[in-house]
Amino acid sequence: MIARLLNLRGIVTLAAALTSLFICDGNGLANADTVGLPPVHAAFLGDSYTFGVGATVRTDGYAYLVARAEHWTADVVGLPGSGYVRIAHVDDKTIAAGIAPVIAAQPGVVIVECGRNDVDQGIKLSQVQPRALRDLRALRAGLPNATIVVLGPIWLSGHPGARVFAVRNAVHAAQRQIPNSRWIDPVAQRWFTGRLADRTGDDASMINYAVSHPNDLGYRHIARRLESDLRSLGLS
Repeated sequence: MIARLLNLRGIVTLAAALTSLFICDGNGLANADTVGLPPVHAAFLGDSYTFGVGATVRTDGYAYLVARAEHWTADVVGLPGSGYVRIAHVDDKTIAAGIAPVIAAQPGVVIVECGRNDVDQGIKLSQVQPRALRDLRALRAGLPNATIVVLGPIWLSGHPGARVFAVRNAVHAAQRQIPNSRWIDPVAQRWFTGRLADRTGDDASMINYAVSHPNDLGYRHIARRLESDLRSLGLS
């Protein structure tokens, strides 16, 4: 699913726009200090978290929140259920299906959020690194001048298992081979610290348990953590 987002600098009319929203896509490269410069165009590529599953409306997902905060134009490509290896049950697609639309949008910055679904049992962990490397290389080839920001898996618990770390390490190994790319590690930074199954800590208030995804508060939390990391990387 692709949503085209329009920057809100100056006057914007959005009549009859079904997926064009009052949002910009952002890695934090444009702010009040850059008034007068052309708006940054970015793209988010990811799974159901990028899509916004679990939010009251998908435009309350983290990608849209970061976009609004950073005043960017953007394309958001969310493919629920997909991974670098895992094929989504709803449409038989992996994250690779979103690469062509992202390249076509010609963003200056791409944020890739993927890997959580590759933790699933039945996925061969040995395939994660080569598949991630293939996909990230395809993005780099199609967008030679873009900054690519790669997120490790976002895990809704502060107690990830061995498979989570294995996927995280595989994606990081792939990212390190991509020139002009950046790495963000939600697991190492403990973006979530509770126990999902026990509904303790932040998980008690930040999770939509009906769908086992972040709720509105959880997505706001993810957006704040991502914006902070982007500033640390000099991208905001």
